[in-house]
Amino acid sequence: MGFVIAYPLLGQVSSGSALKTPIMDSVGILFKLNSFIEGSMAMSMFISGSLLLAMGGIFHLLENRNPLEEIDRKKHLKFDLTVVMVSSLMVAGITILLLDGIVRTWLTNNVELFESIISQSLWIRILFALVVGDFGYYIAHRLMHTSTLWRTHVFHHSIQEIYWFSGLRTSAMNSLIIRLPYLIAMCMFAIPASTVAVIAICLGAVNFWVHSNLDVSLGPLDYIFITPPFHRVHHSMAEIAIDRNFGNIFSCWDYIFDSAVNPTEELNISEKGFEIESQTVVRQIIGI
Repeated sequence: MGFVIAYPLLGQVSSGSALKTPIMDSVGILFKLNSFIEGSMAMSMFISGSLLLAMGGIFHLLENRNPLEEIDRKKHLKFDLTVVMVSSLMVAGITILLLDGIVRTWLTNNVELFESIISQSLWIRILFALVVGDFGYYIAHRLMHTSTLWRTHVFHHSIQEIYWFSGLRTSAMNSLIIRLPYLIAMCMFAIPASTVAVIAICLGAVNFWVHSNLDVSLGPLDYIFITPPFHRVHHSMAEIAIDRNFGNIFSCWDYIFDSAVNPTEELNISEKGFEIESQTVVRQIIGI
C-alpha cells in the first residue's frame, strides 16, 4: 500500500534538490484546505484526487531529471490505469466506511487514550499517531508476507517497472489492511476527521515518494526515514532482498527488528515483479 510526513524534506537531499520547494508548498496547501475538507466526503475525495494528481506530476518531472534506473513507464500503463480505476472505486468505498461510518465511530469510542494525552496540542498528537500508526503498518506489512495473508499483497509485488504511479497497483484487501493501523492510531489520539482526511492525502503522496524512480539520499536520516532506493529493495527479486524493508514512513523499524537491507546499485537495477496470468487478475485485484 501513502501529514507532516512529507518526510523527504526532513533531511538534506543528495540529488534532485528540486524536490524540496514544490512538495513543501503542496503540504502547506493541504493544511490550508483543511476547512474545505470538513464538507462532504465526496467533495473531500475530489479534492484529494486532484491534489494527488498534481503531486504525481511533480514526481514525474523529478524522475525525468534524476532517475534511479532506466525504466519503461509506458510498458504496463494501460493495465495499471484500468486496475487503478477499478481498485480506486473499492478503496473509495473502504475509505468512506473507515472515515465516515461505524468503524471510525466504534474506534473513537473504544481506543481513544486518556484525557491527559488527547488534551495535548494537535501537532503533538499527529506526530505520536504517525509513529504508532507506522509501527502498526510495519507489523501489518510483515504479516502480509506470511503464507496466510500473502494473497492480499502479492498483486502489489507484480510491479516490474517501479515509478511513482506504479505503487497504486494494489489489491482492495491490501488497501484495507494497510489503512487500519493509521486509522486506529488517529482515533487513539483523537485526531479530528477533517485532519485525518488531510493525512490520508499525504499518505498518498508518501506512496508516490517511496515508489518513485528517484536517486536520492537523506544522508544519516536514511536510517530513520524511507527513501525510494530503500523501498525499491523491497520489490527486488534478489534473494537477499526477499521479505525485507517493510517500513512505510520510518525505516528505523526495519533496522530495529533486523529486516533492513541497504540499497546498492546492484539491487537498484535487479529484476522486479512478474507477469500476471490473465485468469488471476480479478482475484488479485480483490486480494483473495
